[in-house]
Amino acid sequence: MVSNGYYLAPCAALFYALAAPLIAETVDCANTQVRVENAGSDAALICRLVAEATDQLASCALTVPEPLTISIVPELEEYCLGIYHCGEGLIEILPRDAYSGRLRPEEAGAFHGVSTDAFYASILRHELAHAALDSMPCPFGTCLVGQEYVAYTMQVRFLPEADRAIFEAAALQDGPISRDALNPIILMMAPDVFARRAWQHLTERNDPCAFIGQIARAEVLLDYEHP
Repeated sequence: MVSNGYYLAPCAALFYALAAPLIAETVDCANTQVRVENAGSDAALICRLVAEATDQLASCALTVPEPLTISIVPELEEYCLGIYHCGEGLIEILPRDAYSGRLRPEEAGAFHGVSTDAFYASILRHELAHAALDSMPCPFGTCLVGQEYVAYTMQVRFLPEADRAIFEAAALQDGPISRDALNPIILMMAPDVFARRAWQHLTERNDPCAFIGQIARAEVLLDYEHP
């Protein structure tokens, strides 16, 4: 099972070789069981971003499990910006420079206009949120809406203020957002719409981080059993 990043195209754990392969090396992040593979000179940056995101997610009752490997791959399938491999402790993301070309409106959606550095950190944070939800209880076998709700909202919540304002400028509607508006059809067909709805819905909660914790513990279910 894989959990992908911003766009929800089917994302297999496959990539295509490029003419200039990434430097094969492994770096262990200090004082953690996090390992970064094939990142070259960006390894230290990724270790720092993982540490920052881990603390950010912890403030919303999400614990990133270790050991964890962050692997930089040359390419992911179309529209897939990151993958968390459930049960494997493995995240695959693209090289940092690749994300500047992914901020076109047709790919970045509501994240269009966000700075490349903020977008890169947010993609990693999205996948780390999936890692934190790897053992999330679900009475229906899979709770895709709940998973992506948490991942997208954590992606947005910890953007720098100016970048978050750019995302919020694409607001869909005057509230409130109902739970029925957060459904798997919208998630699969219009993930950009889902991301904006999820963020607006979270900001309408009295205690957003407490609400995230309730989802992670399955005290709040955003998914429904399907016949």
